[in-house]
Amino acid sequence: MVNLVIVSHSAQLGEGIGELARQMLRGDGCRLAIAAGIDDPDNPIGTDPIKVMDAIISLADADAILVLMDIGSALMSAETAIDLLEPEIAAKVHLCPAPLVEGALAAAASAAGGAGIDKVIFDAQTALRAKRVQLGFAPQEMEVDDSSTEESDFDDAQSITVEIQNPNGLHVRPAARLVEGLGGFNAALLLEKDGKCVKPDSINQIALLKVRCHDRVRLIAKGPQAQEALAAFRALAEDNFGECLAAMTPPDTRPRTPSTASGQVLYYQPAAYSITRTANGRPEDEFRRLKIAISRTLDDLAGLTALAAEKYADDIAAIFAGHQTLLDDPELMKELEQKLRTQKCSAEWAWQQTMSALSQQYQALDDAYLQARYIDVDDILHRTLGHLLDAADGAPALLHRTILIADDIYPSVVLQLNAENTAAICLRQGSPLAHGALIAKQAGIPWHCQQGQAFDTLRNGDPLTLNFSL
Repeated sequence: MVNLVIVSHSAQLGEGIGELARQMLRGDGCRLAIAAGIDDPDNPIGTDPIKVMDAIISLADADAILVLMDIGSALMSAETAIDLLEPEIAAKVHLCPAPLVEGALAAAASAAGGAGIDKVIFDAQTALRAKRVQLGFAPQEMEVDDSSTEESDFDDAQSITVEIQNPNGLHVRPAARLVEGLGGFNAALLLEKDGKCVKPDSINQIALLKVRCHDRVRLIAKGPQAQEALAAFRALAEDNFGECLAAMTPPDTRPRTPSTASGQVLYYQPAAYSITRTANGRPEDEFRRLKIAISRTLDDLAGLTALAAEKYADDIAAIFAGHQTLLDDPELMKELEQKLRTQKCSAEWAWQQTMSALSQQYQALDDAYLQARYIDVDDILHRTLGHLLDAADGAPALLHRTILIADDIYPSVVLQLNAENTAAICLRQGSPLAHGALIAKQAGIPWHCQQGQAFDTLRNGDPLTLNFSL
């Protein structure tokens, strides 16, 4: 007997899929459990590894348990749940990449008919075939192994070259759209610029190609769906990877109008976390802790994406959607797992070392726009450390007109500020091209960066009036 677990960010969605799937069940040949949403009335969207583990345990009397998931942290929560299970139960669990709704219906019907786990997985993974044929699309082929990415393996591959029109090149947000748009094709893919190739499944790797406006990049594809992947790449480029170029106006060079901002000084700095290298547990235990913390960070980012869309616009929401894609990177997880295994260090230390190195890579770039993305990496680093140490940090609560002074400031902090009470943001460092600056502009908050020691004589609560030009 094969039982099914449905994992979703939304409790309503999970229950709805469960209701549909139960219509496929006859007799007691298959049982189904739902692990969806989190127990937080204010922010119910997310996934919980413990809830997934409990759902699996409730079905553990089966020969096998198939877990179907939606996106992002759902996969990580399911993987973490397996790590938490007793070995004899974990051995029964199979994670399936099938589409959640169609896959659940197909898997339920197959399992209810008495099929074994291999047939149930096959039916779930090919659940879109009938819909594709009915709509005139070619039947989807089964997935092939594309783990090899050596250029020599692409000698007989197809390719297409496009010229990038995005004013700031393939920075985090368009890179995220590229990763999303090329995901799922049954083909091995490489993205090439000036002879350097990367797999286009990681926005970190794409961003570090330093693709600027008017650069020419080539997608190389090999496999059953190579032509479809190339067509998708062309369509993405023609759509400027989701960016509206008309809205990206050049800097205003007209004479600026003098203006002022007044408020009380507040020095802000994020919480300082104490990191030790020594691990308290085995490498696999530390990796499990890290995956739970990253899963919670992904849920935070989903909430920030929704908040940004509600407060401002889709282009601001895309910043935090890009953070999710940056974090949800299989190569990053492989690097961390290897570091924990070889260096026998704590999860906190491995995370800080890995993300700090990535931040420094961005800072070393010679493109100012890409260079400014280091603060996004630092933002994710800090948030995940907070979850690892059970000491989550938040934005300051501003109860009156305030001029915020800091060394630098994370985009997520700027998003959560009370814009009406934020008279200005003044940074000793920072960049006018940072995502925080873009959010501040949308919120109508003056942004002054690279001010050095100009405010060092002031104290918290001092009144301050700034003269600047709009």
